[in-house]
Amino acid sequence: MNYSKSVFIVFLIFMMSSCSVKEAKTDFELLSEGQKNFANRRFDRAEENFKKLLDDHPDSKLRIHAMMGLADSLFRADKFQEAAFQYKEFYELYPIHKDTLKTRFYRGMSEFSEMKPADRDQTFTKNALEEFKKIVSNPDYVNSQFYEVSEKKIEECKRVLAEHIFFIGKFYFRTASYQSVISRMNSLLTEYPDEPYEDEAIYYLAESYYREDSFKNALAEFERLKEKYPTSRYFNTATVRIADIKNIEKMAKNDNQ
Repeated sequence: MNYSKSVFIVFLIFMMSSCSVKEAKTDFELLSEGQKNFANRRFDRAEENFKKLLDDHPDSKLRIHAMMGLADSLFRADKFQEAAFQYKEFYELYPIHKDTLKTRFYRGMSEFSEMKPADRDQTFTKNALEEFKKIVSNPDYVNSQFYEVSEKKIEECKRVLAEHIFFIGKFYFRTASYQSVISRMNSLLTEYPDEPYEDEAIYYLAESYYREDSFKNALAEFERLKEKYPTSRYFNTATVRIADIKNIEKMAKNDNQ
């Protein structure tokens, strides 16, 4: 009886081992399943296939395909931060691979997809902008399918970053933190010229100089506002301020005589 039980247990162990061995899939099988699942939009299953290939077959020659498949699956599943990490890892490991441009672009798109409104933190916007700039600054990429799109994305990123600076500058103006307004608006006007609200930015800058008694700088900015934006709603205010400053300067000159 004991002998029979022992034989039965050994048989069970053998069968379980056989099943385990049988269930282990090759790197090629995992890659094929992953690609099939991806093609059928089963991105979570594809992600599992590609991850298993990478985990179970660390020395496989198919790893590079699995890495790309994993990143693409994460991106298509809207797991943008995980996708961004995988794309970045790809181009850092394979900087001269033919798909390096693609991974840079989609890392940028992953960050771009996470962008916040102008009144929120802009880390994702800055990360996206960095990737798109690297694409358009590389002469080897000029004729690629990603170049023109990257140029457009750069403009969108810059627009959001400009709005972010403008939003912060206006907040500081409302709290009478005029030195902070001056810093932000100068940065905005230098880095992002000709935005639709530039006249308003110049006004906040000029008015902040005025309230800080920096009349020379205030005069220069109010005059710039009038010259560049004669139809601005701040034109009349600028005219009044210019007259005030000139009167102040005249009075100061008389006091010194």
